[in-house]
Amino acid sequence: MNILILGGGVFLGVAALHAAVSCGHTVTVFNRGRARSVWPDGAEVLTGDRAADLSALHGRRWDAVIDTCGYVPADVQASAEALRDCGCYLFVSSVSVYATTSQVPVRETDPLARFDQLGRDDRNLEHYGPQKAACEAEVQRVFGERSLIVRPGLIVGPGDRSGRFSHWPWRSMAGGDMLVPEAPPHEPLQFIDVRDLGEWMVRLLETNERGVFNATGPAGANNNATCDWPALLQACADAVAARGLTPARGVPVGESFLVEQGVQPWSELPLWLPSTDPEYAGFNRVDVGRAWAAGLRTRPLHDTVAAVLDEGLPTAEDPRRKGKLTRDREGQLLGAWAALQARR
Repeated sequence: MNILILGGGVFLGVAALHAAVSCGHTVTVFNRGRARSVWPDGAEVLTGDRAADLSALHGRRWDAVIDTCGYVPADVQASAEALRDCGCYLFVSSVSVYATTSQVPVRETDPLARFDQLGRDDRNLEHYGPQKAACEAEVQRVFGERSLIVRPGLIVGPGDRSGRFSHWPWRSMAGGDMLVPEAPPHEPLQFIDVRDLGEWMVRLLETNERGVFNATGPAGANNNATCDWPALLQACADAVAARGLTPARGVPVGESFLVEQGVQPWSELPLWLPSTDPEYAGFNRVDVGRAWAAGLRTRPLHDTVAAVLDEGLPTAEDPRRKGKLTRDREGQLLGAWAALQARR
């Protein structure tokens, strides 16, 4: 198969590129040429800017397109129209497109965020969900039944530039007392290793799948595989111990206390969303039954954690740590929590 990847230089684009090349496909990448200069043997590299110059794509046709980096409706409209003669357009969207995640589970047929008031050239990432929904509509308008929409949850693993999932392996490796949210027993967590997602997207193209798919993990038989906070923290501790180090000791802290102290869910304390807030009820309960039926499989959690630690620990100034709970703030919260417990 002859595949064009819009992006291909970082994270999911890299995973899709490596998966396609390893499967023997002919691959072309189109990007600005800023993220990397060395590419796999045989990969054709086209340089351009999807927001300003698509001329390198004109007059070309590919069996399939994988769009890993579209979030501005005007840009996606332009690329879809320029590539309308290609066989299939796989657009990487997000579970953030849903109008609400208060329903359980979240399914592909649920209503999407409204984007009718959204500017077509809106680049404000605070509008990320509506932007992605508008981008989906552009792809479907141009490609119709030849469109393939993948809606991932949190994408994690090697190369992740957000540091959300990685915060926990890093923090476990740093040792000492580690603040962890006292979530209800078996409160699920969902995320997907970037390598699993990249490989599965290529498989979707190989098997001529079309339509819309949620894509997160863990993906298991009958949509029943789950991960929770104890599983994540144990995987982190095991990976640290396997390196001959003493992992951090988790100290559960009540969710109501964290809310009262102004701890920002998801951003300051990564992966945590208050279980008492009905708006988040379905956020970690996304139905992946369609994806499972279409071949999505997710690797063991310890594999993802080990891959994160293999990249090394970032410095305190690393952008991936920006906005996360600092050690000083963590220490203050743990001290206040201990004092509160002692008074009870």
